[in-house]
Order: sequence, then structure tokens, then C-alpha cells
Amino acid sequence: GQRFGGSDTLLVQRKYDGEGALIYFDAEHCFSFSAPAGRVRVGYPALQALAERLRAAGVQKALLRGELYLQATAQGEERRAGVSEVIRVSFSGAADDLARLKLALFDIVMLDGRDLRPQQADYGSTVAQLEQFFGTDENALVHAVAGRRVAESELPAAFDAEIQAGAEGVVLRRLNRAEAWKIKPLRTVDAVLIGYVEGDFEGQFGVASLLTALVYPDGEGGRWLQTFVRVGSGLSDAERIAMLDQLRPLRVDAPLAMTDSSGREIHFLKPRHVLELQGEDLIHAEGGRAQRTQLLSWDEDSGWRFLGLQACPRLSFARFARMREDKSWNDGGARIEQIGLSGARPTLQTTESSTEIVRREVYGKGEMLRKLVVVRKGGELSYPYLIYWTDYSARRAEALKVSLDLAATAERAEAIASQLLEKNLAKGWERIGS
Repeated sequence: GQRFGGSDTLLVQRKYDGEGALIYFDAEHCFSFSAPAGRVRVGYPALQALAERLRAAGVQKALLRGELYLQATAQGEERRAGVSEVIRVSFSGAADDLARLKLALFDIVMLDGRDLRPQQADYGSTVAQLEQFFGTDENALVHAVAGRRVAESELPAAFDAEIQAGAEGVVLRRLNRAEAWKIKPLRTVDAVLIGYVEGDFEGQFGVASLLTALVYPDGEGGRWLQTFVRVGSGLSDAERIAMLDQLRPLRVDAPLAMTDSSGREIHFLKPRHVLELQGEDLIHAEGGRAQRTQLLSWDEDSGWRFLGLQACPRLSFARFARMREDKSWNDGGARIEQIGLSGARPTLQTTESSTEIVRREVYGKGEMLRKLVVVRKGGELSYPYLIYWTDYSARRAEALKVSLDLAATAERAEAIASQLLEKNLAKGWERIGS
């Protein structure tokens, strides 16, 4: 990678956690768009403020580059809104949400018909023009990206200062030639391995991904663990094959049915191994909702139990780094406090809420029975729909099998139900009840 050990001066700018945008302005139009996605936005307050600034400066036409980002709310200033939240708010947000959108400008592509792309070799002039037009006040709806000039030897301290101030990362630029770098901190988390997915890869068969969890302090009712992330990146082919033989003997019954994005089953394990994970950032919310994952309890005698869903941030761009054979999950090796949570066990929902049976169908074939039940639970739940599939056969060693799927919307619940019926009801099955 790039090393900075010389005496040159660098411009250190904050990297905003938003969506890159091009902004076009002329006497009649002002809009922003994202390439290559092609999303076009008009009329939001930050864009109107930009147009007013350019008109006041006498500019006739301009094409600018910037970052569309969201101002933090008073309730969660330490948590940055990511690109998915920016997209959601910009296209479906209420007026108050749209007022939180801001534009941080960092480049001028065209100004009054002049192509300024060659000016990248003199980026200091671009910075001066942007600051003249928009200033650097981050409290404004539109502003130039603030930056400070530091010697290469001062870069580590400048980087640490920006991260401590809440930045996603920094952008480094040389002022005398067209060179720029984006630098983000590397976050490391130790998590306990609780499940895996197996499958084909490049003509071989092995572990496709690993399900991890973080551990709450001891308390009554067994050990409590919060599912964290599922990682597939970072595993070598040799590790994928070797892990399969290592993990299969640890398999136990799953507390609920879970699959990966390809529909492959997640096999649950006895918690034994601690993994070191690496990623970029902790994402607390997406699409206007807090990230929620499964809260589980583990008991060596009775196994896993699903306790519900609880808020838990997701590690972005997570990858497997290594096994931590020197750490034990039972002795603090996978503490949930690593990701900024207090460590206090969450309070389980004990209030009674209404439950509505949305769909119930029973099918028979000889002595075999299969039943589909879809219910909707009341209350503020991220996944209010529960889809139960019951498979009973008296002649089978395990006579009764029950699986559970979760869905956030009625449409998703209906799709899961249809898939279960199509997959499990071949010829000879007849509907016998509801």
C-alpha cells in the first residue's frame, strides 16, 4: 500500500458517510444525480441553498462533485447514517428528514462552460474556489469539504483526530498533482462461532460462510449471545475444506430456521471457537430501522433457544481474519462490549400483544400430516410475521419436525409460505383442514 514518509504537504479532508453525487446548475435547472446508478434528485433544501449561493456569486453554469449525507440527529449523534439511509430519506423521507440532507462539495468539474478537470494538478485552487462559494461551516446545508494541510509526518495524528471526531475516514490529496487516497480505520472484533453454511465453491465442497455471535455477561437462564455477522470473505480454499470436517461433529439442533442469501441452511454449532473478524464500520440502522439480530441462549444440556430480536449493529465489509485459539468465549473472549454496547442483558418483551392467524392449512397423505401456519404478532417488531411449517410422520424416527421462518412484510410472508407448499407438497397430498 501507499506509505507516507516524505516531507510533502498533504490536504486531509473528512470522508462523509453518504452517497457521491454530481450537481448540475444553470439559470433554469439545479439537480443532483448519482453515477452510475442514475438516481436524480431535485428540490430538497440543500440543493436550493446551493443554487442560491451560486446565483449570488454570479455563476451561470456549473457541474460540481460532492457527497450527499445526513446530519446526525440529537438522539444519536455518535451514529452516522449510512448510504442506504441517505437513499431512503432522499426519495421517501418526510419534510423534516429532507431538511437533514446536506451537500459537502469537494470538486468543480465545469464552471461557466470551462472544463476544470485539468485543474486536478492544482487542487489547492479548486479548494479555494469552493470555499469562496460555499464556506466550510458544517452547520450549513451546503458547504465545501473542510480540510487542513499537514506534513506527511503529521498524518497519523491528523487521521486519529478525524476518527475521534466521528468521521468515517479521511481523503488525502496532494495539492501539486492529481493524487488522492481514501483511508478508513480497520475495526477488529473477536466473536464466537455458532453456525456455518456449507456448499460448492470452484468445483470443491466446504464451508461457504460462518455465523458469529457476541456474548453478554453471565446471568440466569444460561448464557446469552447476540448473533453478529455472517462472514464468507477471508477464508482460503484450504480453510474452507478443513473447517468442514472440524465443524460437522459440533452440529446441534437449530433454535429457528435460518438460511443465507442463496437459501442454504445455516447449521448451528456448539459454541467452541473464537474468530477474529475485521471490518470497516458498525452500521446501527438501515432503511429507517435499527439493525436487529437474533438473541439466543445456550445451555450445554438443552442447547440453543431463540429469545427474540434485539438491536445490534452490523460490521460492514466483515471478513474472517483468523482463529483465536488463545481465547475462550466463556472467559470474555467474545464480549459484546467490543462494539460499544453496554453489556447489560436486554429486557425481554413480556407484555401481552395480540396475535392474528393470517393463514392456516393442513394437508394429509396416508398417515402423514403437514401444516402451514402464518401468524402476525402485534407490537413494534421488525419481523412481525412468523411462518410455521409442521411435518409429522409416525413411521419416521423423528416423527415431528417443526421449522420457523420470520418475515418483515405480508408480501414476504406469503412468498415464504408459497415456497414451503411448493417444495413440500408433491402428488398425493390433499388439503384436509384449516
